[in-house]
Amino acid sequence: MSDGIKDLKKKLHLIRPIRDYHFVSQAEVTIDNVDDKEEMLITDESFDIMKFTADEKFDLFAMTAAIMHLGEMKFKQRPREEQAECEDQTEGDLSCKLFKVDPDKFVNALLKPRVKVGSEWVNKGQNLEQVNWAIGALSKALYARMFQWLIKRCNKTLDAQDLSRDFFIGVLDIAGFEIFDLNSFEQLWINFVNEKLQQFFNHHILH
Repeated sequence: MSDGIKDLKKKLHLIRPIRDYHFVSQAEVTIDNVDDKEEMLITDESFDIMKFTADEKFDLFAMTAAIMHLGEMKFKQRPREEQAECEDQTEGDLSCKLFKVDPDKFVNALLKPRVKVGSEWVNKGQNLEQVNWAIGALSKALYARMFQWLIKRCNKTLDAQDLSRDFFIGVLDIAGFEIFDLNSFEQLWINFVNEKLQQFFNHHILH
C-alpha cells in the first residue's frame, strides 16, 4: 500500500515537501509518535468500511490536493493599475486539472469576476489583495462543502444498514475557549454558552 500512496501522490501532483504547501504548513506538520503513512492507511480502510467507491475516495483526495495547489498560485499587482495579474499559473493549472475546469477561464474569473450591475453583467477588475482574498474564500468554501458531503455520505451508509437512528454521525463545533491575558465580559459569555451547549450535546446525544 506504500507504493499505492506514492502513486496517489503522483496522480494528485503532490511531489514537493509538505512544507512547500502554505495552506497545510502554517503550524506543525508532524506529531510525535504519529505515523502519517499508517494514518493514511487507516483512513483509506475507514472509507472502505463506510462503502465509499474508488471514485468517491479519489475525488476527496483530489479536491484536497487541488485546494493545496490553489494556495500556491502566484499573483502580482500591475504597476499604476488597480488590476492584478497571474505571475505563475503552474499550480493553478494543477488545481484546474483536479477540479476538471478550464484553467484560463478559472484564472480569468479570479482576476476579472463577472458582477451584475443593474440589468447587465460586467467584468470587474480585482487588485492583488482582492484576488488573494478570493483564493482564500474559495478554498474555505470548497473545503467546507467537501466536509459536509463527507458527513452526509457516511450517514447514507449508516441509513442503508437498517440501524436505528441512534447510529449516525454528527459534528459539534465548539469555539471560544481561547485563553487571553485579559478575558473580556463578552469572552466570558461565549465560554459560558459553549459550556452549556457541550452539556446539552453530551446529555441528548451521548446518553
